[in-house]
Amino acid sequence: MEKTPCEIILWDFLPALRRELVKAMIRNGISRKKIARKLHVTEAAISQYLKSKRGMNFKFNKHELEKIEKTAIMIANSEVIPAKEICKLCCLLKREESFKNYVRKKISFLPECVLKNELKVEK
Repeated sequence: MEKTPCEIILWDFLPALRRELVKAMIRNGISRKKIARKLHVTEAAISQYLKSKRGMNFKFNKHELEKIEKTAIMIANSEVIPAKEICKLCCLLKREESFKNYVRKKISFLPECVLKNELKVEK
């Protein structure tokens, strides 16, 4: 059975986004413990993101990674509410071609959903 667009977001896209947020925060000197608290995940999850055991199904391009880096810094510096910023970033990144192309490759059909119009697929 094929995944739905929502499942792709849940199982592929969001873990990859968390992985990149974690890596960016580590690069900026934030401890694993603090990252886990801010992202509401376990320290074990942080370790798995850093060891490429989670979130490896989706790859972001350089432009997208820059957006993720900015958000990671804002979250790390407690300038924003993490869940709200991750949601805004996810909505923004779903409009990028890399996400659209990834979904198109994974799904041979597209159910009636919001993503159908966003992806401009006529299947």
